[in-house]
Amino acid sequence: MTTVKRLTGAVLFVYAFIYVMQVMFSSLFEPYFPPSEVWRAMNFCTAVGIIVSVVVVSRHKRSIDPSDIPPARHLAVQAAFYSTLALAIWFFAVWFRLLMLSPGEPVSEADNVIWSLVSVFNPLVLGTTGAFLWRTPRQ
Repeated sequence: MTTVKRLTGAVLFVYAFIYVMQVMFSSLFEPYFPPSEVWRAMNFCTAVGIIVSVVVVSRHKRSIDPSDIPPARHLAVQAAFYSTLALAIWFFAVWFRLLMLSPGEPVSEADNVIWSLVSVFNPLVLGTTGAFLWRTPRQ
């Protein structure tokens, strides 16, 4: 199980890095790869990563007794849990709306704002979850 955790952690961490590179440099690749097609594929990977992160932080939150850990550690566990849930809600709500758009129908400004938030939170959450899974066996 330790190997699976570490491998999952590495995949999440690497994917978070790839996601950041796509967010920052997608305009450079535009002549070679249509951004909408790249994002379409990445959204499925992101959905899997978010689901894995929700499971990991939920299990970790339930496994901790607040009276046995320092308050700062308890706060970190709570922050990880609730930020992961916020990311999941934002991502899945907007992604499902995007999947339901008719061809040629534009994305709303509100959804674009939420996508911007997802673009920031996603690599943070997935990278942090990946690092946690990578380190867990050593603790």
